Amino acid sequence: MDTTVYAYASNPTPLTFAQQHQQASHPVTVADPLHVLKQAKIALEAATKVKNAPQTAVAQLQLGRALEALHRYDEAEPHFAAALRYYVRTRNSDKAATVRYALGSAQFSQGDTGKARETYLLALKSFTVLQNLAGVAHGHELLGHLYTSEAKWPQALKNHEQALVAWQKAGNEYQTVVAMNNMAHVHRQQRHYSRALYHLQRAYRKALEYQDSACTGQTLASIGQVYQAMNNQEVAMGFYTQALTNLPPTTAPGYTADLLHSLATAHDSIGNHERSSAYLKQALPLARQAGALSRVSSIYQSLSNLYQRDNQYSLSLDALRHYAALQDSVFAEQRSAQVAELQTRYETEKKEREIQLLTKDRQIQASQLRRQQLLRDVLLTGTAVLIVLAGVLYRSRRRHRRLNSLLQQQNVDIQAQRDELGQLNRTKNTLFSVISHDLRSPLGSLYSMLSLLNMGALPPERLAVHSERLSRMLDTTLSLLDNLLNWSAAQMGGEATRLEPVYLDEAVEETLSLLLSDAERKGIYLLNHVEEPCVVHADLNMIRLVLRNLVANAIKFTPAAGTVTVAAQPLGTMWEITVTDSGMGISTTDREKIFGQGGPHTTLGTAHEKGTGLGLLLCKDFVERNGGKLSFESEVGQGSIFRFTLPASTQILGISRNPNVAAG
Repeated sequence: MDTTVYAYASNPTPLTFAQQHQQASHPVTVADPLHVLKQAKIALEAATKVKNAPQTAVAQLQLGRALEALHRYDEAEPHFAAALRYYVRTRNSDKAATVRYALGSAQFSQGDTGKARETYLLALKSFTVLQNLAGVAHGHELLGHLYTSEAKWPQALKNHEQALVAWQKAGNEYQTVVAMNNMAHVHRQQRHYSRALYHLQRAYRKALEYQDSACTGQTLASIGQVYQAMNNQEVAMGFYTQALTNLPPTTAPGYTADLLHSLATAHDSIGNHERSSAYLKQALPLARQAGALSRVSSIYQSLSNLYQRDNQYSLSLDALRHYAALQDSVFAEQRSAQVAELQTRYETEKKEREIQLLTKDRQIQASQLRRQQLLRDVLLTGTAVLIVLAGVLYRSRRRHRRLNSLLQQQNVDIQAQRDELGQLNRTKNTLFSVISHDLRSPLGSLYSMLSLLNMGALPPERLAVHSERLSRMLDTTLSLLDNLLNWSAAQMGGEATRLEPVYLDEAVEETLSLLLSDAERKGIYLLNHVEEPCVVHADLNMIRLVLRNLVANAIKFTPAAGTVTVAAQPLGTMWEITVTDSGMGISTTDREKIFGQGGPHTTLGTAHEKGTGLGLLLCKDFVERNGGKLSFESEVGQGSIFRFTLPASTQILGISRNPNVAAG
């Protein structure tokens, strides 16, 4: 099995996708492409002269790699194709698949993504049959870069994930780190910065375990890119500086130049022009050493802009001249090709026009031309009149339909408001009935007890009994007033939803601690099965009220020695929270009244506790305001399960705990 290592290292500054593909397509970097090109030509001539087919294929492959390193992709492609034909003819599947990756890279660099994709897939299929994990991983990596260039993010991410799995199976720790960097790059391109940082933190930990300074430095540089994209320049500079410290002396000069350029950009962003200039000057010789004119040109452009902002116009002009000269060198050949293509196209079109003019009939009679002109004018006039009439009719009909639609919508809105007003009136009447009954009883008892105390007619042993009973009645009254206040605020639109990350485990623990005394009084066990991490995006105060009402209801309808359990589980992009009790259950006739249809509904608990009738109505309203749903299941004699969902928080785990929750 081929154990060739295919390496791809993410640059701290964005490369073109062609450059990324070139870096990823070959296991060996061409150190001196001009020297290799010269030697490969000599080897090709010698092998061709003696008709040595194997050596000819090797020389063709070396020629292609040298030309690709020189960015002469159109010249490299036929050499890769020639080597591929030999390996296919000799049934050397492993070598053929390897050359296909190089051929696909040359095709991609010329902009032919369709042909490059086909070539990559053929090579990937061969490596899969050969069970070559390194080859399979490299193929998915190349496809991931290709799909990234086309902004096909799901396909790109899927291929990089498959590459990661293959590298892990192959035991290649370095390439495992590279695959994590590639996944982070895809997320960064989509501005999914939290996900990008997640993968980069994994890569950084792996690089430290692997003890590879190059891996560590490149990963730190990638983290710096993410923070720079988030406009957090100070943090980005810290990671860039760490990256420079970790990179080994053997690091490619072009990579180091890009990293210094990024560091200079960060300093420039915070107004530290002196440091920015120093880093740009430090990057300049490295970029020249790398032989990439585009890097040198970009650095000169940054220097020119920096000097101009510092009013150093002479230095700015000098840097701008270097930039312009390099731009001419980089794009001169491309411009020449474009000019030649335009010239050819112009000459061709000119000849075609001449042929068309020569083939026209010069014997057309003037009378025929006049008749045709007259006929055309009549037709145009008639057509214009018809178009105007059609436009007027269309606009009139459209306006009529719009007015009818608005009228129908207003009728629907009026009917909905009428129904809502009727429901509110019914709720108001029922609510006043409940309030008048539930407030009269405890207040009357309190008045009677105070009267007996004033008269001295209440012995101490009876005072304790009545005090405890009256305390429970007042607790129920306070709960009624609390729910009534929240319900009225919600009905009047005065309760704004303040969404924030909420740790459910702490909110549940707070609620159970608050209601523990009520449960102990009835001998009921409270169980908390909510495990960390469990973070939702919701209004903390509303969720507290929902949990308190649901758990209090469960305690109310659960007999002695029963249990009340609170649990949570992820459900797609939501969290589902359940409150389960082993209580008396809900009868079929009462289920439709649970959420207050027709007004507040209340029943006595297992210990004859009174309710307010507003708790579950409030719970349903507040859960829906937070983007969730509330439902329940119940069986008489077996207990009830109340479920509600809340959106999961998308923020990175590890954020500080909400002090409001921790404090209770």
